[in-house]
Amino acid sequence: MARTGTGTERGAVRLGRLAGVPVAAHWSVLGIVVLIAVVMARSELPLLAPGYAPAAYAAAGLAVALLLMVSLLAHEAAHAVVARAHGLGVDGITLWLLGGTTRLRGEPEGPRAELRIAVVGPVVSGVLAGLFALAAGGARWVATDLVVAVLVELAVINLVLAVFNLLPAAPLDGGRVLRAALWARRGDRWGAGIAAARVGQGLGALLLGGGVLLALTVDLGGFWLMILGWFIAGAAGLEERRARLGRALEGVPVAAALSGPPVLVAADAPAAMRAAAGTDPARTAGVLLTGPDGLVGYLPPERMRAAAERADEPAALRRLVVPASRLTTVRPDDPLAPLLGRLAEPDARLVVLAGDTPIGMVSAADVEELGRSGGQAGPVTGQRPGADTAPPPGWWWPGGPAADPDRSPRPSP
Repeated sequence: MARTGTGTERGAVRLGRLAGVPVAAHWSVLGIVVLIAVVMARSELPLLAPGYAPAAYAAAGLAVALLLMVSLLAHEAAHAVVARAHGLGVDGITLWLLGGTTRLRGEPEGPRAELRIAVVGPVVSGVLAGLFALAAGGARWVATDLVVAVLVELAVINLVLAVFNLLPAAPLDGGRVLRAALWARRGDRWGAGIAAARVGQGLGALLLGGGVLLALTVDLGGFWLMILGWFIAGAAGLEERRARLGRALEGVPVAAALSGPPVLVAADAPAAMRAAAGTDPARTAGVLLTGPDGLVGYLPPERMRAAAERADEPAALRRLVVPASRLTTVRPDDPLAPLLGRLAEPDARLVVLAGDTPIGMVSAADVEELGRSGGQAGPVTGQRPGADTAPPPGWWWPGGPAADPDRSPRPSP
């Protein structure tokens, strides 16, 4: 699935780049790799290819798990490539427990772009299923039964992924397809998002209930279905909340949520940094760190006192600073609703510019407060009430590592 930074997610290991897109693996991906490898080695592969040693099944099971991760990466890369073709930035791809996420910068401009970005992932999974099936057919004449079994399992799993992801329920890719269809028919982006999210909540509840029943009557495999249902229901609920917020803010400019101005400090000036961090947080929207090539990072108001105390500890200071990848420069009269995706990541901010000068900041808390007020503008100077209390991490991000407090996407279960 696709979501909205170039920074590697907390708890994730950077693997490199694919087609210019940063790729990382969250630590939770080990769980799915181990689970698939064990299930394949102990039950699936011995049924398809009996008579091999346990070590052979273990190696083959691990091969299935790792090649599945490659397949998921191809699925997510397809989302990224098509999104870039439609003018969206792609901050990175992360593999995690329930599949993968592609972090997009911004929202598709229309339903056609939404449809193409959403559908290409399942299409790639379907193509991979066909290729693995063809490879299995050819391998019957030149390879062992165990190799053929590995290819058959990969074909089946990719087919299941393609079909499951096309279910018309957010946050699955099929939910995006449904949203695109309703958007095209009704001309209402946010109403379409609400409808797709409600279907997603229904699917999540169904999977959760089915998992409970399976766990009580058959085996513990139902717990996996329960986790998947819980995730889908929760993510769909967040999508509905985001869509409702977007509807409330339709036509509202960025200036309506403005808080500021921030203090500007050169990132290589420790003394100035210490002095700026010691400023009363109630009097500023935080500290913007600048460098020769532009913005380097941002220190939120709630972290300024801690930064002032640790200004001589570079490692500790880096942990307090929000990286530039989570900062988006905008103009005061830019529409706010399409920028919600850029604020989906915890600590993300919009940096509001007048000319080349930052005149204020917009946070997730600012936007949430504005949404509660019905889109009415508040004060544009000084810190907005509540701006130092962020909403729950990822509260409007419909996909990605739910257990990871530092990320916002579309997941592929």
